[in-house]
Amino acid sequence: METQITIGNDCSLDRVGRVYMAIIEDAVGAYRRNLDKLLLSVRLMGSVPRGEATFGSSDIDFVALAAMNPGADQRNMLASDSKRLTVKYSCVSHVDLEIEIKGRVLATRDFIFRSDSICVWGADAYPKADTKMTNAALSKLVTPDFIQLQSGYRQRLKAPIHGEELGQLCRSVSKDVLKCFRKYLILKLAVYRKGTIDIHNQLVMYFPQETDTFDRLLKIHEQPVEREDLLDILRGASESFKRMEKTVI
Repeated sequence: METQITIGNDCSLDRVGRVYMAIIEDAVGAYRRNLDKLLLSVRLMGSVPRGEATFGSSDIDFVALAAMNPGADQRNMLASDSKRLTVKYSCVSHVDLEIEIKGRVLATRDFIFRSDSICVWGADAYPKADTKMTNAALSKLVTPDFIQLQSGYRQRLKAPIHGEELGQLCRSVSKDVLKCFRKYLILKLAVYRKGTIDIHNQLVMYFPQETDTFDRLLKIHEQPVEREDLLDILRGASESFKRMEKTVI
């Protein structure tokens, strides 16, 4: 049954811990240096502006809005700055410096800008406001394609992968696959959660029969595993997904 859901934006600069302020300054500097006049604004998304980041294991996610598509050299320099800042700041697991082009922002990213981010530099194109939609529309908008994700992860794991790259992949699997399972919270219970830990806790509460899968997915967010273990977690998630498709929807 369709239910109307109101989604607020809980992000605020007041919720950003002091330890992250220097990263914001450096990230904005990197964008201004590399994008120059193309840069319109910089947004900070996710757990850091919600005040839910875990020291040392959470990513910090930035997105620049640019007036037009930057060149390959500019993107490469920004990627280098992302790696440099990741090494520089041990309080986060990774510093993401993404780019979106004004007028080309997809609906899913547009929704995240409105509901789970703040502007930290430039003109704010997404001022705070509640978003209302049905649970069916919300599920369709925010749920990744599990089959496509799984195929992409398996393809990446065919090649040797170690160190920080493997750790980043584990965190991506954790966040993205839990968001795939989140659709059952949205459709069945009209419950929408944003943070990885909060999604996990709600899934365990309402679907305890799949707790082992949810726990394994959460654990690799903070403690990366080896390649074969990650493949096993993906296999387990696939089986849980099939069971829940049959019994929940």
